[in-house]
Formats: sequence, structure tokens, C-alpha cells
Amino acid sequence: MPGWNQRLTKSLHQSKSQPESRYFQLATLTDDLVPANRTVVFRYLEEASYSLVVVSDTRSAKWQELALQPNASVCWYFSKTREQYRFVVKGEGFTVDSDPALIHKQWSKLSDAGRKQYFWGQPANPRASDAPLRVTSDMSEAPEHFCVLKLKIQSVDYLSLQGNPQYREKHWLDGNGDWVSQPIIP
Repeated sequence: MPGWNQRLTKSLHQSKSQPESRYFQLATLTDDLVPANRTVVFRYLEEASYSLVVVSDTRSAKWQELALQPNASVCWYFSKTREQYRFVVKGEGFTVDSDPALIHKQWSKLSDAGRKQYFWGQPANPRASDAPLRVTSDMSEAPEHFCVLKLKIQSVDYLSLQGNPQYREKHWLDGNGDWVSQPIIP
């Protein structure tokens, strides 16, 4: 297991009581090369591929942007442990057509409130009024636009803000697919 993975596992464990530790920032590029940053909900780390996994909507900007340019960045800060992880990732999207078992499994883990979001309509479209968004559809099955994004980690820039001096290290994959680590000046 790479050193960054051991650190991340420890950070997640130490911060599990803090709801904000379940969120990280994902930055993609729009089709006109403008950075687009948003907060997403971390679902789990797929150990076999070293991928951060999130759920999304194929009608969303992030899905479209990752389809055009799969390279993206993630920044994740843990306030309790005062650690920052910056990941360079390669995004891959999965739908009910490409991986029905994955989609079903992730859909079944969502709360009713989480599922409702996928029935409100097209993301980023104008709302007709300030009326509450109501859902009357059957939510037992995922709609066709529900998707899973796996953000395969390519490199990691880790920074611990504890202590003086602070500690920073970089991790990257070498030509053989092995993880290499190097402490660097913060």
C-alpha cells in the first residue's frame, strides 16, 4: 500500500466524526479551457485502482467536462488533522449501460433525500418558481442519468500543517506502475 494511501486512510479515520471530511473539491476544465471547481461527496476509495469514487448525473457539467478531458484535480483538506491532499486524477464515468451492478449498488446506498435530487430535473436549468422541488416518481430504481465517477489517482501532493516546519511529500507512479515518494520543502 502506498504511503499516501496509509496517510489518507488514517486522516479519514481520525476525521470520521466531522461531516466536512466527506467532501472534497473537484476541478475540471470546461470545453473553452476554463477551470470549473465544485464540492463533491466522497463515497469510498477503490483500493484496487486507487480511485476516489463519487456519484453524479450524466446531465451535469462535471460529467460532460470529464468526458472531454478526463484529467482533473482534487483538493481535500482535513481540518481536524490539518492535512491537505492534492490529487491529479483521471476520471472515468460509469452508467447503468456500462456497469449495472456498480450503479445498482451505489443507488441502493443513497438516502431518499439523496435519490430525490436525481428527479428534480436537468441540473443548472432555471427553476420555474421558489416552490419546493417535489418528487412523485418511483425512486426504487436509478434513473438512466445516475452515474458513478471513478477518479483514478495519478499523483499526490500531501501537506501536513502540524508542526514547524510543516511536512510535505509528493507521490507519483513511475513507468512500471509503482508508487514513488519524495519529501519536499513545504
